[in-house]
Amino acid sequence: MGFRFIKIDGLTTDNVADVKAWSKAIDRSSRTMWLTASAWPVPREAGEGLRPWANSVRVDTDVECYCDTLTTWQASVDNRWEDLPKWLDVVEPNYWPDLDSMPISNNTGDGIQDGINDTERQSVMTFWSMASSPLYAGGDISELDAKATSILTNREVIAIDRAGVIPTQVSDGPLQVWKKRLPGGRLAVAVAVAVYNLGDASADITVTWDQLGINGKRKVRDLVRQRDIGKSDNSWTAKAVSPHGSRLITLSQQ
Repeated sequence: MGFRFIKIDGLTTDNVADVKAWSKAIDRSSRTMWLTASAWPVPREAGEGLRPWANSVRVDTDVECYCDTLTTWQASVDNRWEDLPKWLDVVEPNYWPDLDSMPISNNTGDGIQDGINDTERQSVMTFWSMASSPLYAGGDISELDAKATSILTNREVIAIDRAGVIPTQVSDGPLQVWKKRLPGGRLAVAVAVAVYNLGDASADITVTWDQLGINGKRKVRDLVRQRDIGKSDNSWTAKAVSPHGSRLITLSQQ
């Protein structure tokens, strides 16, 4: 069946012309392929030059820590929240930010262990999906545990990724808020909102409608739990978000 994915790794600013050549060769092949420009990370100054030719671009370093587990939160999962904002002004539909593979496989047992806990694994899935990053899992998929499978197959979270919208960072720092307006369909007139607690203590995170550029009463749906959680007017608060934890909701007028 051939191949559908090409990753050109170790790129520098001198390699933009090489990626262009690969892209044109793919076009001549008349085959649908995905071309990703990769390095550890791709230099930001190469971002605009690569945009016409690559489908995605690695915006941060390897997620692997090259230690006893696949990764750890500090090395280097939490770097994603620092690196993605630097690329938000250049990425766009069909030039997606690539956050590397998701370290969600198994966190117990004898096989390849992802090195992060269940709360952190959900934050990874939520952040990658809000970024509209390519979703691919790292590690040995034959070792997937039940929680990893549940996280990776949540259709409502995957739909946020597949909406094909670049997110906006509403607030930075230890307690972050991100948003993106969703296209039509079942989630019409809806905004996806993700909050992240990058700190080491549990915290409440409040989001106001003014921050999101919306108004009126909104139905709130928790996409991770896949259930409606009531209606809110003017603001919504994620209560007691665990350290390294997240919440993902939609706010809809439906």
